Amino acid sequence: MLGDYQDFLWLFLLGIVVVIITRFLLIKGIQLTSDAWRIPRKVQGQIMGYATSTPELVGTVSTAAQGLLGAGLWNVTASNIINLILFVATALYFGRFKSLAKRKFADEIGFALGAIVLPVILVTREQWAKSPWAALFLFGFFVIYLVLDKKLNPSNPDEQKDDAPKDPSKGPKGIMFILLGITGIIVAGNYLGIVAASIVNQMSVPEWAVGWILGVITSLPELTSFYAVFALVKGRSSDESCQQNLDNLAASNLSNVGLIYPIGIIVFLLAS
Repeated sequence: MLGDYQDFLWLFLLGIVVVIITRFLLIKGIQLTSDAWRIPRKVQGQIMGYATSTPELVGTVSTAAQGLLGAGLWNVTASNIINLILFVATALYFGRFKSLAKRKFADEIGFALGAIVLPVILVTREQWAKSPWAALFLFGFFVIYLVLDKKLNPSNPDEQKDDAPKDPSKGPKGIMFILLGITGIIVAGNYLGIVAASIVNQMSVPEWAVGWILGVITSLPELTSFYAVFALVKGRSSDESCQQNLDNLAASNLSNVGLIYPIGIIVFLLAS
């Protein structure tokens, strides 16, 4: 009986390993380098968003390499939906939800929602979802996000900086954590794709189900980062935590749909 579910157990365990590596090596490395060079809060949020999307990158690419592009698409779709739910939940928990109605947050919220709508459309259009033109379109959407975000939210070096004192000694340690994290994620991700392929091919589990399982697992780093940022400024009236977490959400969702899934399409087409 246990043998029938052994692959599911391995999928879960490997996913948790990727999440742990992301949280305690990759994200920790980013935090250390941010302390070393006092990176503005907005930029920290975006970097955190890209970093917490690393598990989605691993899940999508590893399954696409096994010919399971559908699992990767559902991974991205599920992750983006769950990321939004987790963000709203943490904002409500820390009493920050009303602050999100401010106009200055409209572009980040709009792009985060758009990054949900696009993959939802693709899961209903199988031919589109496997097209290199879809990869190009989604990447273009990501570029538009970068350009508009730069124009609508120009960074001010005198604002949104971390309150912690600058500590250059943390820089090399942070870089070491980041490199170790990337290495560990690549190794674990390779086995993640193999196990996912085994579940689909040998147990006839639909790709959407595997994608949702991966989506739930790979959204845990976003939950951790959302909670940590809001908890850090609990009791303060500043909007910096909302800005940082919204940039985290937007960057995470946009990189999932505009970078990671297009890479998955390319890997799938090459593997096929």
